Parts: sequence; structure tokens; C-alpha cells
Amino acid sequence: MPTRSSVGYVLFIGPCADEHASLQRIFRDSPWRLQVAFTCCDGVDLLRQACHGIRAVICDHCLPDGDWKSVLAELDSMPDHPSFIVSSRLADERLWAEVLNLGAFDLLLGSPFVPEEVLRVTQSASLACNEVGDRRVLQNPLAMSRMARR
Repeated sequence: MPTRSSVGYVLFIGPCADEHASLQRIFRDSPWRLQVAFTCCDGVDLLRQACHGIRAVICDHCLPDGDWKSVLAELDSMPDHPSFIVSSRLADERLWAEVLNLGAFDLLLGSPFVPEEVLRVTQSASLACNEVGDRRVLQNPLAMSRMARR
């Protein structure tokens, strides 16, 4: 988990109010601060306004006005963009491989979110992006090993 001196913002983009509430509870006692958006358009607007303050983006795989690939394409156009994590209630090996191959850091299984997993993946994504700089050159062996076990 991040230290108090490394507080950062996490942006969650997803259409489900229950998932917003779940993530609010998860991040409430952590040093992370959560921002939320229900649509791709609103999420991209938040990214454009506060990109440097956002350390990680968690995006539902399906949005009412687009999908995670639309948000990822927007991030690609930003310098020093945050790490990108896709969330899905139903994930299979195909989605996992696509997420990683297109440059996202990891895939979180949602509904309900597991607090420890959310915090661990968020922290790992933030640290890896800061150390390497470009998430496309990141290799996430943990995500790859979880995919291989499925």
C-alpha cells in the first residue's frame, strides 16, 4: 500500500453505482483518493483535467458510451499517463490476454471487488509505471502467472 507521502488519485470509470460504492469503501482507509466516472466521456474529461494527479485508472471493460479500449487510446495520447487496469465481472483467458497485449497493466475481477487485491494491483501498477515510465514495456509476471493457472 502507498505511504502517506505518496498519496495519489485513482480514477474508476464504470457504469455500476454499486462498484463505485465498493471502491469508495476500499480506498476510504487507504492513502489513495478515488475519483469516479460513469461513462467513457466523463472519464476521459477527468483524465484531461487531472492527468498528473491520477496515478492509476481502473476501467470497467464495458461502458455505456464505449469500452476500455477507448480509454486506453486516450491515455496513449497523454504524456506521462497513469497506469491502466481493466476490471471485469466475467474474465476469461482471451480477455486477459487482450488486456495485457494492448498495454494495460492488469485485469481485476470485480463484483464484488476483493479489497486486498484492488489495493495490491493499484499499488503495483503505480509503482511499475513510475519506475519504467511507459506501461507498454511493462511485463507483469504476476498477471501472466494468474492467467496461466486459469
